[in-house]
Amino acid sequence: MGSPSIHRIERINYALAGIVVLAGLFTRDTAIVLGLTAGAALTCLNFYVLRRLVVKWTADAAAGKGGGAASMLMMPKMIGLMLAVAAAVLLLPLDVIAFTIGYSIFVLSIVIETASTALRAPAQDPDSEHDHG
Repeated sequence: MGSPSIHRIERINYALAGIVVLAGLFTRDTAIVLGLTAGAALTCLNFYVLRRLVVKWTADAAAGKGGGAASMLMMPKMIGLMLAVAAAVLLLPLDVIAFTIGYSIFVLSIVIETASTALRAPAQDPDSEHDHG
């Protein structure tokens, strides 16, 4: 299943991608919108694959198995990502700065989830000795 945090980061990533692309669609030209869209799509796809690999690794580790096949998929994933980024930048008529902004939304997703988790009140333990009144 994976940690709830990694799933929240992924959902935040999708939401931010949608917001950024829609905002660009109504306010910017085609090259910028294409850059935002391509960058956001690649970062969402990358995070989806990464989440699946991490969930597989942690499930295998909990079961006492080694890294196995999931760990062997990291290198092809990275090579595929690099090729996709190069193809997008070299072959599409997109704005490279907009592409970078679209691709970088995952950083903001992680910051939002980290801040949200840090600010969330801890669950009260009914057996805690520190809650006497």
